[in-house]
Amino acid sequence: MRVVCCSNSGVSATLPSFPCPRFPPLIAISSIRFLNSTPLRSTASPRQVTRMASKNAQQDTRLARIASAIRVIPDFPKPGILFQDITTLLLDTKAFKDTVDLFVERYRDQNINVVAGVEARGFIFGPPIALAIGAKFVPMRKPNKLPGEVISEEYSLEYGTDKMEMHVGAVQPGERALIIDDLIATGGTLAGSC
Repeated sequence: MRVVCCSNSGVSATLPSFPCPRFPPLIAISSIRFLNSTPLRSTASPRQVTRMASKNAQQDTRLARIASAIRVIPDFPKPGILFQDITTLLLDTKAFKDTVDLFVERYRDQNINVVAGVEARGFIFGPPIALAIGAKFVPMRKPNKLPGEVISEEYSLEYGTDKMEMHVGAVQPGERALIIDDLIATGGTLAGSC
């Protein structure tokens, strides 16, 4: 599944689907080098991804601060789910700034033209990252939320399908796009965004 970047350069990543109570997907995935000049194929197990995140957290205290600012709510929205609540991260100005700064540091020299934010929490992280790296911001929304002409992509969820839409012409051929969402549970929404 392509979950990180879609562009004519074909840069993408294949990442496992996992619940990770200690390091939420936002942190674990940002700890993997997934936007390089060549595609990355990760066959890492959830445990290996957690170890990679742990190693990076030791090297960068910002990752540990971000991880500790995200509240984990067991059995929400249904039994067996460890919900990663980023609203507590937003209350911690230092952790929120650290989150944006880490993405900016990673992508500022990657010639990104477009930062696309996936509804709704991608709208929180996407704009400050786009401004800081000098890219335009494009909202990606659920069906019938954007005015004007849109393009749609249907994607599979655990139990059914959904669609993601963006304005026609928002991303031009040859532009490099970074797709931002708050967390990845199954990767379905982000895969549909690519």
